[in-house]
Amino acid sequence: MVIIAIYASLQITLLALWCRQNSTKTAIAEPVLGLIESFALAALSFVEHRNSRKPSKLIGSFLVITIILDISLVRTFWIRSMHSIATVFTASFAIKTVLLILEETPKTLLGEKKKIHETSSGVVNRSFFWWLNGLFLQGHRTILETQDLQAIDSKFDTEHVSALLEKQWERARNSGQPSLLRSTFLAYKWQFAAGIIPRLLHSGFNFAQPFLIQSVIVLVSENEMSVQTSSGLIGATVLIYLGLAISGAWHKHMSFQLVTMYRGGLVSLIFKKTLKLKTASIKDSAPVTLMTADVETIVGAGASVHDIRKAKLACAGSNRHGVISPAMEPATVKWNEAVQKRVGETSSMLNQMKGIKMMGLTDFFLNMVQGLRVKELKVSAKFRWLLVYFNALAMISAQLTPVVVIMSAIYWTKADGGLSVAEAFTSLSLISVVTQPLVMILVSLMQISGVLGGCGRIQAFLLLDEQAVTKEVVDVDAVTMQNASFQTPDGDSLLTEVNLQISPGTLNVLVGRVGCGKSSLLRAIIGELVPVKGMVKTEESLAYCDQVPWLRNTTIRENIVGLSPTDSKWLSIVLHACALEEDLHELPQGQETIVGSGGVALSGGQKQRVALARAVYSRKKLIIIDDVFSSLDKTTADTVFHRLLGADGLLRRSTVVLVTSNVQYLPFADFVTVIEDGRITRNQVSYSQLEATETLNTIAPIETLEPTQKDIVKLTPKKEFDMARKTGDTDCYKIYVKSMGWKVICIIFPTSVIGAVLEAMPRKYCARLSDEANDVEIWLRIWTEKGEGSKDAHYAGGYIGLVFASMALALLNIDYFLIVGVEKSSNNLHEQLLKSVCRAPLHFFTSTESGSILNRFSQDMTLIDMSLPLAFYLTLDLTLRCVVQVGVVASGASYFGAFLPISFLALYLIQKYYLRTSRQMRLLDLEAKTPLYTQFTEITAGLATIRSFGWTNGVLDESFRMLNTSQKPFYLMFCIQRWLELVLDLFVAGMAILLVTIALRIPGTTSEGAIGLAMVNLLGLNLTLTTVIDQWTTLETSLGAIARLKLFIQNTPNENKQGESEVPDNWTGGRIVFDGVTAAYSGKSSLILSVLRLLELQSGSIHIGGKELASLSRQHIRSQITTIPQDPVSLSGTVRQNLDPEALIQADEILIEALKKTTLWATIDTRDGLDADLSELGFSVGQRQLFCLARALLSHSNIVLLDEPTSSVDNATDKDVRRIIREVMQGRTVIEVTHRLDYVTDFDLAVVMKDGRVIETGDPKELLTQNSALKALRG
Repeated sequence: MVIIAIYASLQITLLALWCRQNSTKTAIAEPVLGLIESFALAALSFVEHRNSRKPSKLIGSFLVITIILDISLVRTFWIRSMHSIATVFTASFAIKTVLLILEETPKTLLGEKKKIHETSSGVVNRSFFWWLNGLFLQGHRTILETQDLQAIDSKFDTEHVSALLEKQWERARNSGQPSLLRSTFLAYKWQFAAGIIPRLLHSGFNFAQPFLIQSVIVLVSENEMSVQTSSGLIGATVLIYLGLAISGAWHKHMSFQLVTMYRGGLVSLIFKKTLKLKTASIKDSAPVTLMTADVETIVGAGASVHDIRKAKLACAGSNRHGVISPAMEPATVKWNEAVQKRVGETSSMLNQMKGIKMMGLTDFFLNMVQGLRVKELKVSAKFRWLLVYFNALAMISAQLTPVVVIMSAIYWTKADGGLSVAEAFTSLSLISVVTQPLVMILVSLMQISGVLGGCGRIQAFLLLDEQAVTKEVVDVDAVTMQNASFQTPDGDSLLTEVNLQISPGTLNVLVGRVGCGKSSLLRAIIGELVPVKGMVKTEESLAYCDQVPWLRNTTIRENIVGLSPTDSKWLSIVLHACALEEDLHELPQGQETIVGSGGVALSGGQKQRVALARAVYSRKKLIIIDDVFSSLDKTTADTVFHRLLGADGLLRRSTVVLVTSNVQYLPFADFVTVIEDGRITRNQVSYSQLEATETLNTIAPIETLEPTQKDIVKLTPKKEFDMARKTGDTDCYKIYVKSMGWKVICIIFPTSVIGAVLEAMPRKYCARLSDEANDVEIWLRIWTEKGEGSKDAHYAGGYIGLVFASMALALLNIDYFLIVGVEKSSNNLHEQLLKSVCRAPLHFFTSTESGSILNRFSQDMTLIDMSLPLAFYLTLDLTLRCVVQVGVVASGASYFGAFLPISFLALYLIQKYYLRTSRQMRLLDLEAKTPLYTQFTEITAGLATIRSFGWTNGVLDESFRMLNTSQKPFYLMFCIQRWLELVLDLFVAGMAILLVTIALRIPGTTSEGAIGLAMVNLLGLNLTLTTVIDQWTTLETSLGAIARLKLFIQNTPNENKQGESEVPDNWTGGRIVFDGVTAAYSGKSSLILSVLRLLELQSGSIHIGGKELASLSRQHIRSQITTIPQDPVSLSGTVRQNLDPEALIQADEILIEALKKTTLWATIDTRDGLDADLSELGFSVGQRQLFCLARALLSHSNIVLLDEPTSSVDNATDKDVRRIIREVMQGRTVIEVTHRLDYVTDFDLAVVMKDGRVIETGDPKELLTQNSALKALRG
């Protein structure tokens, strides 16, 4: 307020001085308005200071504008020798500047000394991005972490941007003509409008450059220069180039703020839609692909967000008259679809990696996924060809336009004495100013095609049918179904005419044969199946425990507690009831143990018990349990059952619906319901009412051994990789260049050098063309000053020839790079990554998050395919052009060249200072996206569980928090890029001011042609220099994908060892010898894993056919042995492709016979037979196990390993399977891990294990007649 008071007193003094000089009323009005201004500033400053901690945008903007206008008044007063008024006005000007500085000072600095954020910065601070200096200093000195990043504006909050977009999208969808692109624009229209004013200012300053060039050339041509005129031109240079720098940075900053809002809104909509979709609607990891490919494509158009409106008009014209723009959108869509297919198959492979390795299908999946990659690159070739065409159009626009204009001007003005130097270079500068937006429109045409394609795919996803909410809340019963029928999406019947009433507080058991509809009935109860007729009423408070347990990649504790309130005492009770206490005691981290993606670090039984504990912990009134005891041993199953469902069990007062195939638990049920072929045959009867000879035979009794993998694979801490975050990694360049091949580089680099020289040659012409053999002159200067008569045609021919030669070479160069080099590089890098993953040992997948691996196949590969190639090529090409342009600018004034070393040193320091932070920020951006990919994957896998628990809103809030975290490095990356562009624009402004000052203040240092050509090149240097540094930055940051790939490959262990030999076909003789074997992964299944060399032996050896397995290739061992893993492995595709992945069987009859033996053909035959899509058949877990058995029946290996092959099938089906195994596998060595002992006498040898040790072996028939461990287990 003191400064404002001083300012007001100076205004009063000015008023007095003007009045004393008898000035006009207009002159007196100026100090009067200044006085009023001081009072208004005092009042506004007082109000702003009390109500806001932020600097006032209104005061700051007003002071900046008036200070700029006052500069000319100060100059005018001193020129007119009005010393008194000039002195007081200068003092007033200085006080106003001090006031601006004080207003710009963040108020938090006075007491709290907090970091300066964008939100607490003033207008000048924001305009020059000073608020980022603290971040750059921190990035220069230390390693940045996500928590180190400053807060961003609340307008980017996910809930805010989501609400805005969802409102517009719902309105558009309800209108019957949904358009996501229009909805997005309307949702953030005010942010879009914020960028219009700086865009117009930038265009105005840009168009002022040609007139500045003309004025400078004219003044240089005069013999005597007016000091006032030259000072005015220097001032105009300062104003224009500073205006260009600030308005350009402001405009792009507003654009990228809009892009950040776009990203938050679109990803949040995808999250919301995913949680509402039918589980059958989510295929091939579509949500992940939409985020990685489509949203990133839309975000990539951020720099041209305001140019896109102009591009749409051009696009409309080209739709009628051209073929490029209409082809770009479908090319982008097809490419993204191919990416989605590959990422989906990769995700499926990662989720089934244990089973894939056990079955020896690693090479098959490797070849399949790599084949999809090859197809994807073939599909993307069309897109890259269109890039070449767009570059051709841009090049024609940029290089032929000057030829046409200059040639026309010279020959049309011949009669008037030719074209002057000032006119020629003014024309060139005008051409440059006009053609630059035309080129940008062409670029925008390409970008808008990608935007339209991405928006189209996201819109199609948002329009998918949602899971209907048709169930009603019950009044009396816990569950009520009346005449309810359910069908598959294809119209096939699942359940027919279901009538069911479940009373509160009862234990209800559902039984029936495999595939009869038990799991479907449970899904109908929780609302995942919608009745085609009839009615379903269900208790609102329910929990669901799926047959395939859904676990998140977090701690055991967090998996159990989930989104329920934390209660440590209750958690301890639940852990005891679910028999998890002993398991947790054996883990170093106990409840805080990370379970891995999909619970890969846990055994099947442990996963089931953790999922069951989650349902119990939730304290829901209705508990739905789908056959969780099938993966438990007898002791554990009995313990868990009695602690939960026994007479005094935790759940006896709850309503429980249990699917089981264990007869021994039926007497505990209040009611039993029997299902056959989708119909209820015995409805809510007591156990005593069941007909044992008819009904109970359809239910498989559970007889169990010790837990299937008692020990858990111990998770090793993740290695903190040194990502060369600050200093970069030159090996990344070598890896990328090597992936393309040296042939490509040896062609690209020399042609780029020649192209840069040829592009400059139309403006530089050899001296011999002007008969000055020892001097190299500027072409346009020679022509305009010396070209006459016959020489004109000579110059014109050379000029045109060089232009066309430059264009042809550049097009051939980028064509070869994009079509040949990029495809080869992308293919090689993906193959290296895929091989590294497929050859990793099993323990790698228990300790590594699948979302992190998938991120490398999605986000990193997107960078390698799109951002990295263009950044690499443009950096190389533009660097060479920039060197030539700097040389031309330096020739514009004699003394200017002396400043070049300083300029290059400044550029080096800028890039070094910048890159240390930008590399880290890019890596933080990539790392912050990984949790989002994991979240999408986990949500799609557990939709039924999430919705049944009523956790949809909680999971959405969690997703929004992850997205908010991801937005910080994403937005700040854009901000530091704007900082770089501003600094480079200011650097060019300094060069322009220095050049004009030397030319105008030091006579004889330049000429008309020299200064004209220098300033025309300076006009282009601004864009070229900014682009080359920006592309270099993009290259450096995009190389983060290469760095991540490099370190992933280096740090991923390879299970294949040197010295391992291949084995001949049918090498296995069927004889297996275990000699003192000790392995770290104990349990029954670990015996199979040891045979398959998925576990490393600590001591001892295993021999098959007389050969020690340690000396043989792992993949060959697995391919020579038929294995059925506990978790069925499925491929996307038809039944035929799943039965015979490697297409070794030609006759369909053989495949059909295998399906008939496993009782599956009747179901498949009605659904397109062998050509039916397996994923659409809706097989239950038991049916999937039978399908894997059918696949095994087609094999002819001498050794068959079975890991719980019938754990989820009924008794009758199990009996049939045993008969098939005896008949088909007669004469082979069969090892089966099982806890079903009804058919143990079918085997020749029984091995009983406890705590990882063999405690008993022998003929099962003999052991059962003795007081043996086997007999005790069978009971």
